[in-house]
Amino acid sequence: MTAFFGIEEHNAQGFLEKKIVCLPRSPEDKPDLHNIVSAIKNEDIVFIKRCKPQSSLHIKAIGVVLSDYPTESDLGICLPVDWVWQGEKVLENFGEVLSLCGYALYEEHNILVQREIINLLPEKYQLPQEW
Repeated sequence: MTAFFGIEEHNAQGFLEKKIVCLPRSPEDKPDLHNIVSAIKNEDIVFIKRCKPQSSLHIKAIGVVLSDYPTESDLGICLPVDWVWQGEKVLENFGEVLSLCGYALYEEHNILVQREIINLLPEKYQLPQEW
């Protein structure tokens, strides 16, 4: 099963051009150990977002992770990503407060948000209609 990970827009500078997603660093500029051992794996879906906890979620880009193996970059510890969609999709009124909205990186569990993200993916990543 694919997992969905949201990345705060201001923490994603350079990700699209370099085709990567990088793990956040602690205030001491060290990789955050919790995030290094997080479950981001090959074929997981990552998305860059901006949100307001009480109102809306703006999806800015969606990518598919290409490897389980991180590499070191000038941006930190990173995984390669195929950024398959870019734009502005605004989600409002989807049934809950976005409690993790301000986190630099979090796993998205809201099924309505996941469904919206899946609908934005190119056809090759879509499930067959009989599902």
